[in-house]
Amino acid sequence: METNSRTVFNNSLIYGLITAAISIVFAVFAYILDIPQQSPIMYFSFVILLAGMIYGTVQYRNKYSGGYISFGKAFISGFLIVIIAAVISSIYSYIFLTFIDPSYLDKIVEQAMEKAEKSMMDKGLTDEQMEPGLAMTRKFLSPGIMSFFVVIYSALIGAIFALISAAIIKKEDKSLKGQF
Repeated sequence: METNSRTVFNNSLIYGLITAAISIVFAVFAYILDIPQQSPIMYFSFVILLAGMIYGTVQYRNKYSGGYISFGKAFISGFLIVIIAAVISSIYSYIFLTFIDPSYLDKIVEQAMEKAEKSMMDKGLTDEQMEPGLAMTRKFLSPGIMSFFVVIYSALIGAIFALISAAIIKKEDKSLKGQF
C-alpha cells in the first residue's frame, strides 16, 4: 500500500474544492427553484459540508495514511476542508451578489429587514428606537460583509463538525510498527 504520497493539506485542498463545487451547485439550484433563505431545505448545505469533510478525511486515512489517522490529523483534515469550501463558496456568493444578480441581494435584505423589524416590534420598541437597529442591520447586509461572516460562521460550525467527525474517524495504529 502506498502511503504518505499526499499531505493532509493537499488532500484537504482537493476535497475542500470538491465540497465547494457541490455547495455552489446546490446554491444555484436553490436560486433557480427560488427557495427562500430561511427554508429548512437550506440546512442541506450543512449536510454537504459534513459529508465532504468526512469523505475527504476517510479517503486520506485509507489511501494515504496506511489506514490509520490520529484524532489531531483527522480534526485538521476536516477543518481545512470546511475552511477551503467556505472561502471558495463565499467568493462565489460575493461574485453572484455583486455582479451576476445584485437584485437577489435586495431580496435577501428585504427578508432580513422584515424579520428584524418584526423581532423589534415583538419586543415593543417604538419606530424611533427601531431605526438605529434597522440601519445597523442594513450595513451588515452587503456582499463583502456577508461573505466574511459566512467564512467565520462556517469556521465555527466546521470546528464543531471536525471535532465530532475526528472522534469517529480516528483510527490509531496499535501494532508494534505503529508504536515506533
